[in-house]
Formats: sequence, structure tokens, C-alpha cells
Amino acid sequence: MKKTLSIIFAVSTGVIVLAGYFFKDQLNPILVIIIDWGVLLLAVLGLIGLAYLLKSHVLKLFHREKGAFFSIIVLISFFIIFITGLAASMQNPFFRQLILNVQIPVEASLMGILAVTLLLSSFRLIRIRGWNLMSIGFLVSVILSLLLNLDYFQSDPGTLGRELIAFWRSLPFVGARGILLGMALGGLVIGLRILLTLDRPYSEE
Repeated sequence: MKKTLSIIFAVSTGVIVLAGYFFKDQLNPILVIIIDWGVLLLAVLGLIGLAYLLKSHVLKLFHREKGAFFSIIVLISFFIIFITGLAASMQNPFFRQLILNVQIPVEASLMGILAVTLLLSSFRLIRIRGWNLMSIGFLVSVILSLLLNLDYFQSDPGTLGRELIAFWRSLPFVGARGILLGMALGGLVIGLRILLTLDRPYSEE
């Protein structure tokens, strides 16, 4: 009985959300309730994940495990931002600068790590598969992208070189759109499989 109710609830919710794209005016009150419930559940899951993360760092600190120093930094940073967030709002300039001064360096570091990882992956691809068209193209693409993002090549406006540089810089956006398209199609397939009860992630099996 419990399994049947879970299937009915999941399928009916999915059908209502899917029908909301075609009958938005008629189903808007129900969609608002479903979306609010979904946001609330995501917020609760986020709090649970945050509590679990803090618990793991506290336990690592008390047990004096390897990396406990970084756990201290994480805990101190969390409580500073948490207390500041309670005392101020998101529109507060000090709070926004506090978040940005942490977020921007972290994002820059991740992008730097990604660039180095791509370069090392290209060398590894050449070592495994040899010098073929795909490995050479991947290596050339990585090197040119790194050089262009460093503004190593410059060209006057309106020239062919400027157009080629702009075209090459736009290629990563094409790849990003392809990734997003693949994610959308994958989500569509998974959603259809759940609606047809072929996959049951909500089930205990």
C-alpha cells in the first residue's frame, strides 16, 4: 500500500507540473503550492546537509584527525558568515562584500585548477591514445584557449585576426550550450521514465 501511494503521488505530481506548461492559467494555483513545497523540502535538505558537514568537521577536530586545521578554518568562516547573515540582510553592503571576497577567489582558484587539469588531461590523452586527430585537436584547443584568455594575442578592431580571436573565444560557449542541451534531454528522459514508473527513485527498492 505504501509503495502504491508513493507511485500515485509521484506520478500525479509530475503530470500536474508537466500539464502546467500547457495550461498555466488554469493550473497556476496548484503549481504555486507544489513549487513552494519543493523549495521548502530543498531548504530542509540543505539544512540537513549543512548540519552533517558541520558535524563531520567538529568530530574531526575533537578526534584530532588529519586535516583538523582546515576544519577549524571552515568552522570559523561558517560562524562568522552565519552570525553576520543573521545580523544583516542580503542587501547590506558589508555582508555582500564579505560573501564576494570569499566567493570570487574560490571561483578563480577553481577555474585555474580546471585549466591546469585540462592541460594535463590532454597530455594524458596523447600518452594513452598517441598522436591522433582527437588528441592533437584537444591539446591545441586547450593551449589556444589559455593563451587567448591571458590576452596574449592582440589584434586591431575590424581585422580578420580580431574576428578569429572572437570566434575562438565563443567556442567554449557553444560547448556549454551543448552540455546544457544534453542535461535538458537527460532530465526529460529521466522525468518520462519516472512518470511511466520505469524508474522509482522514491521507492525503497
